[in-house]
Order: sequence, then C-alpha cells, then structure tokens
Amino acid sequence: MDSFVYHAPTRIVFGKDTVDRTGTELAAYAVKHVLLVTGGSSAKRTGAYDRVLASLKEAGIGHTPFEGVTPNPSLELVESGIDAARACKAKGVLAIGGGSVIDCAKAIAAGVYLDDYWAVVETRKPVTQALPVFTVLTLSGTGSEMNERAIITNEPLAKKWSLNGLCLCPKVSIIDPQLQAGLPWRLTASGGIDAMTHVMEYYFRGRLADAQTGYFHEETTLQICEGLLRSLILSLDELQKDGANYSARANLAWAACWGLNGLSGSGLSGGDWTSHALEHAVSGMYPAVPHGEGLAVLFPSWMEEVYDKVPDIFTRFARNVWGVDSPQQGLEATRAAFARWGAPQRLSHWNIPESAIPDMVKNAFAYRALGRLTPLSYDDVMRIFMRVL
Repeated sequence: MDSFVYHAPTRIVFGKDTVDRTGTELAAYAVKHVLLVTGGSSAKRTGAYDRVLASLKEAGIGHTPFEGVTPNPSLELVESGIDAARACKAKGVLAIGGGSVIDCAKAIAAGVYLDDYWAVVETRKPVTQALPVFTVLTLSGTGSEMNERAIITNEPLAKKWSLNGLCLCPKVSIIDPQLQAGLPWRLTASGGIDAMTHVMEYYFRGRLADAQTGYFHEETTLQICEGLLRSLILSLDELQKDGANYSARANLAWAACWGLNGLSGSGLSGGDWTSHALEHAVSGMYPAVPHGEGLAVLFPSWMEEVYDKVPDIFTRFARNVWGVDSPQQGLEATRAAFARWGAPQRLSHWNIPESAIPDMVKNAFAYRALGRLTPLSYDDVMRIFMRVL
C-alpha cells in the first residue's frame, strides 16, 4: 500500500429532519450572513428551501439568494456569484442542492479572494483561502458535500476543469435523505452511477501482492470499495422499485458521500480518473450532457479498452462486486446494470457527431495525464470514444 495522508474535516449531520438544524450548525461558526446558492425549483418543491430559511431566521442568520445554478455550472455563472457575494459582504456560502450547486458555491467561496478565478484554475495549484462553505444535500452522487474540489466549465474554451484546496471542504454538510424521496428516477440513477464510477476510478489501481492467495497490496481499501459498490448497486435496485424507500435513500446517500471523500482511495496512488477526463471533455463541449449519464456511456468503454492488460484487478472486481467469473463478464454486468437503470448507452443520445471526437480527445489529454493504470495512446482514446458513438 502506498503512503497517504487522510484528512476529512467536514462535519456531517445525517438523518431525518436534520435540515431543520441548518441554522444551529451555521451559528456555531459565527456566520451572520450567507450567500444562499440554489439551482432550479426542486429545493422549493421539496420544502427544503423554506425549512432552511426558517432555520436561518431562528438562528439570526441573514441571507442573500443566488438562484438558477444549472448542471455543469459555467464560469460566467460563478463570476456572477462572486460579485453577489462581495456585494452582500457574505461571511459564508450555503448551498442547497446537488453537486453542481455545491461546486458553484465552493467556486464562489474561493473566488471572492481571487482576482481571476480561471487563471488560478489553470495553474493547477490548490487554493488556500475561501469563505466557509455549508451544504444541504438534495441529490447524492458527486461527493462534493465532503470533498475539496469544485468543477466548473469555461464554456468558450470548452474546458470543464477543477479547483481544489482543503479550504473548499464544507464546514458542515446536512444530509437528510428524506429530501431526495421525490427525485425523478433519472436523477437518482445518474447520481448513483456517478458515485460508483468514483469508487471504481480508485479501485482499479489495485495491485496483486500474492498470486497464490489473491491478496492485494491495498486489501483493506479494496474491500471498502467493494462494499460501497455493492451497497450502491443494491440501493439503486431498491430505489428503482420504490423511490421513497428511506433505507435505500439513506444508504445511497452515505455510500456516495464516502465514494469521493478520500477514504476509498487511500493507498491507491490517487486512482486512474481517465474516464472522468473523457466525460469532462464531452460535457465541457456539450454542457447539456449530465455528468453521471456521460460516465455511464464512457466508463464501460474504458473498461473494455484496458481490462485485458490488467486482468487481476478486473477479475477481482467481477467476482467480488458482481459474482461473475471473468473481466469480460464484469464489464457486461456493469454495462447491463447501467442500462437497467435507464442510462444512455451511446454519445449519439445527445446528437454528438463523429466530427467532435478529435477535439474531445485533445481536451481530455489537456485536462490530465491519461492512462495511469495502463498507458493510453491517442488512438486508444479515440477508440474509447468511437466505440460508444
């Protein structure tokens, strides 16, 4: 197992009716006024918005609304939010929503201290100063409620890139699974698939230590990953039958949270993350592509490209996650589950033309080094895209 530092500073307040504790939790940080960041109408439709406002009022905390955050939030939107936070002299940023809303809130929180947000993104250096971030989670999947990253799209450049820094970790995240009971199935499935791919990006870096016993160098972390994956699969299957199943909602929310807070990657050399680079290249050019659905298309294609080069970890995945015998069967089980949950299977679902693929390949390589698990050439990456066009 590689050496690592694990630090998860976010306070999680989890369970039924915890949304009503929002004001009390913020008051502990002496925050008197927040920029309240939200997306569309879902926070108001579920009652989360009104309950948060009531809780803030009771705690004597003022707020300025910043509404209309869209999936794959844009740099332009973030810059508007930074202006709003500065204008109201916010002392913190509170997000009510899923990963896009939380990422936007984090970017705003850091941006108030930056002269040029995107210039800092392109340096790839962590930020060290941000307004305190708080979240009320209404859609599980991204893990943004407990990690140190914000992913924002610069639409003119077609770049969907991340900013990171421990100061972006939320101080407190409220996870009330009841708030997700009425979600459309498509959003639940997309979020769950996103969470699964986070775990798998780490998992496939596992290295066999003893061929006779099948013991891996990162045995503890790999078993954590397998447990998270099995829980996510079971929860999604149950929620497809009954979206109001509280136990399934709670388990999905908790597994997704742990999928990208660092624990599932401990000792795994930072993971591979090729598939995420590929998806960012897609939704950076086509922001209407939901992140989880894009991953549902691309991740199995990446698996198909590489599994025969590192068969040990893919055989383990097949057996311990899906109960099948071979890497090929593990791939087929993954692809079948994504299809069973209603995820798109091809890029053509969004009318993406073949002519766009070369630019996507270029943008993917620009985002990060690809092929940490096994080397990937330009032609390999072209093939991953073309296989699912």
